[in-house]
Amino acid sequence: MDDEQPPRPRRPRSSRPAPRAQPAPRRRYDDDGNFEFEFEFDAPPRPRPRSRKRKQQSAIRPLHVLLLAVLVIGLIAFTTKLLAADGDSSAANASASAQTPAGDATEKASTAAQAAADKAPKATPIAAPLVQARPAPGYQSGAKAMANQPGLAAASYVALDVDRNEIILAYGDKDQRPIASLTKVMTGLLTAEAGNMWRPVTVSATAAQVEPNKDGLIIGNRYPRGVLLYSAMLGSNNDAAAALGEDLGGGNYARYYKMMNRRAKQLGLTDTQYASSSGLNDATNWSTARDQAIMLARALENPTFAKASGTWRHTVRWNDTGGKRTYENHNDMLQTYRGTIGGKTGFTTLAGGCLAVAVRRGGHTIVGVILNTNDIWGDMPKLMDAAFKRSPA
Repeated sequence: MDDEQPPRPRRPRSSRPAPRAQPAPRRRYDDDGNFEFEFEFDAPPRPRPRSRKRKQQSAIRPLHVLLLAVLVIGLIAFTTKLLAADGDSSAANASASAQTPAGDATEKASTAAQAAADKAPKATPIAAPLVQARPAPGYQSGAKAMANQPGLAAASYVALDVDRNEIILAYGDKDQRPIASLTKVMTGLLTAEAGNMWRPVTVSATAAQVEPNKDGLIIGNRYPRGVLLYSAMLGSNNDAAAALGEDLGGGNYARYYKMMNRRAKQLGLTDTQYASSSGLNDATNWSTARDQAIMLARALENPTFAKASGTWRHTVRWNDTGGKRTYENHNDMLQTYRGTIGGKTGFTTLAGGCLAVAVRRGGHTIVGVILNTNDIWGDMPKLMDAAFKRSPA
């Protein structure tokens, strides 16, 4: 048995006082000296070393932090660049808009309107007449007085001062009569207005068989439009006029007659009805001396027609024979009456002799028309002489 007391503990080096020691446990014996039990004092608790809290390791490792930082920096840089680009574009557009003149805006609007108009369905354009319509000529004082009329054999006649647009002599000038080949003045004008004088015209059987006054056109052969114009105007050939009418009407004579009547209204002819391209139809193809004077005056404003109407002799190449053919104008006034610049002759049994001429003297033009006479070459000089006396140049 060891009942020695344990040694006292040394004073610790730290300034902190050491814990107070507790008495050692004692043993108890009975009267016979036998060990009965041991009672123990409450021993002081064993001092525990000061525990250090471990730092908790972050779940985010340094590599993750680095990657996250790079991603954020890249995102910021991209956003900044995008915003800068948008700003530059807006500034450039604003600058361009500020520098664009008002004319450019108008041009853009015009271009847009033109594009919209191009997409829209286009209406068929209506060709403007080459001859500008004039007001109907008035009557000079005494134009219809019997005392002022020359002694003519014609049933109707008229003298029109083109420059003053006045009728200076007239007799039966509004009586509707057949006009024979004066009809070719309208056919000649429509041909001249159509242009393209080298256009080949194929002659049909209907045109080739027209009687009388034929140029001998062969069925199925093709002739230049200009050749047929001179044939009809100078030689007064009915087959040439019929071929021209068929050509202008697209192969349909009725369509061509409508074209003639529409043009007549445009020119101011109020008492005229065309139903023939040559004038052979005396039943429903008629006009008046007054209307035919207006007709010739307006037609002469077309250079192509005026040249053909005022030509005395014209030679063309004739394809049928490979040679040439010469036409002489039936209007003798071109050779016999001073100052005559154009016109057209006509004759049928029912219409009688018809003549329309234009005479220019000193820059002054007068158109004369006589219908239904048996002496066109005697009546017309008388009419023109009297007209120039009443309306001197």
